[in-house]
Amino acid sequence: MWAILDIENFYVSAERLFDPKLRNVPVIVLSNNDGCAVARSAEAKALHIKMGAPVFKIRDTIKRHGIEVRSSNYELYSDLNRRFNMVIAEFSDTVEIYSIDESFFRLPVLQNGLGDVETAHRVRESVMRSVGLPTRVGLGPTRALSKVANALAKASEKVWGGVIDLHDVELRRRLFAAWPVEEVWGIGPALAARLRPLGVTTAADLTAMPPEVARSVGTVVLERLVRELNGIECDGFQPEPEPLKATAVTRCFGEPVSDAATIREAMVRRAVRAAEKVRAQGLVATRLIAFMHGSRYKGSVPAEGGMTP
Repeated sequence: MWAILDIENFYVSAERLFDPKLRNVPVIVLSNNDGCAVARSAEAKALHIKMGAPVFKIRDTIKRHGIEVRSSNYELYSDLNRRFNMVIAEFSDTVEIYSIDESFFRLPVLQNGLGDVETAHRVRESVMRSVGLPTRVGLGPTRALSKVANALAKASEKVWGGVIDLHDVELRRRLFAAWPVEEVWGIGPALAARLRPLGVTTAADLTAMPPEVARSVGTVVLERLVRELNGIECDGFQPEPEPLKATAVTRCFGEPVSDAATIREAMVRRAVRAAEKVRAQGLVATRLIAFMHGSRYKGSVPAEGGMTP
């Protein structure tokens, strides 16, 4: 069976790990240039801070509610990704990194045909104990079902305790009947709009869709998704990712820097790392942007720049 573990509000959880004063207060983490909110704590979400909200539009809200603001620290996030995947590998011989805060892994199916929920809870407890990060786990006979289970566990964590197993067909039927189709892995707003006139508004509707109809509406990718939601595993299935339009490598200095040599060295290191990422993704860079600026929160503390293909 497949399982997927994701970190709860990863960037915020990472910042809280090294700064305990951020716990139980609203926190947002900003994008590479400190322009937009790319991660929000539950407290910040309760204040209606939207994903991607430009900072200049929410300054009054930040000040009024004392929202803590942090710049992205991708070196920290990458290190924590490596650490929590090492913990998962203690329980599974197959670990597939899906994103910086999510990884698929395999667990055995129990004799009763259900998923190993007990081991999933042990994985969560081990990641919390060893790394200090809160997680959710979804289980299912296919990647798509485990991904939907993970989303359901995220939406109803207090009910399910952070783990949902979708091996039970009857449980899938009940949960899918109330789960909007646009929340299903791989179904974006545009595809959901095409499905709506066909009467497909929930995950249950999508699961009941004939595979050949799914192919005509959304190519072979949608057909394979429908099969996966019905418990039929498709080799190497993964919704087609959006093509990347930019690659950035940015980092803030830990202390004020004023000499040109240190800034130049930092720029070179980031440019080299950006070039590595571009090559690894099979992209071609058409434009290079290097930038630096002082901190918006602590006076004139230089930062350094990145690379945009």
